[in-house]
Amino acid sequence: MIGMKKLLVWLLCVAVAAPGCTHLQLKRSTAFTRNSLAELRYTHILDNLALMVANPAAVPNPVVISGGVVQVSDNGAGTGDITNIFPFGLLNASRTVSEQWSLSPLQNAEKLALMRCAFQILLNSQLQYDPPCAEQLQHALGCDDLCEAIPRGWFHAGCKRDVPKTALYCGHYQDTYVWVMDDGLNDFSKFYLTMMRLYQLELEKKTANVTRTYEGGPADGVLSQTVVQTVEELPLTDTPNPFKGSGEFPVTGQGLQFIPTAP
Repeated sequence: MIGMKKLLVWLLCVAVAAPGCTHLQLKRSTAFTRNSLAELRYTHILDNLALMVANPAAVPNPVVISGGVVQVSDNGAGTGDITNIFPFGLLNASRTVSEQWSLSPLQNAEKLALMRCAFQILLNSQLQYDPPCAEQLQHALGCDDLCEAIPRGWFHAGCKRDVPKTALYCGHYQDTYVWVMDDGLNDFSKFYLTMMRLYQLELEKKTANVTRTYEGGPADGVLSQTVVQTVEELPLTDTPNPFKGSGEFPVTGQGLQFIPTAP
């Protein structure tokens, strides 16, 4: 009986001490999640490339990983009579592991057009000339030579059965597969960085701070004027059209100012 009591006490100590190993699981989960980032990025580019290989007239679907969360939670408890000869059923332990990435899709039509152009140039598609988009893309990237920003010849395309087992990265759209071997990784990375530059590009647009004053208010005698301040793209229109910077998020510092009626 003394031996069973010692065993039960030891098991209870293990249950109580188990949460102390949480940091080890957190370390492993963080490492696994971090290592998945590069593969997710490269695979996403290749999936879009496969889409454009299948139909160069399509529009890519770019998203960017904007954040990630890794959470590990351990819980353990032990209850019951230590004289019980079956102590194993008295322990209760659980672990919850959460690993996730946050994705931000691109909504700006002008940036999508530039990315579409980059894929068409990569594929040497005739659609890049209808209308010509290379000059606009070159201006947006601020480079003198698109061959450096969009190198060619680093990927292979075919069916699923054509993908070699030694392929470094692979993506697909329906039955169209594209893959990259070791010798193409450097140029693939250059193209990926070009895509990232286009995604984060702040398009040059002329804007103005606009103040509009509206007489009266929602209730007579409460407000004499309503002042609306916005940042708008030129040329101005009669209808307020707040400018959203790069096309993704609204500009801060705009809103309503109310001027109350003097007593």
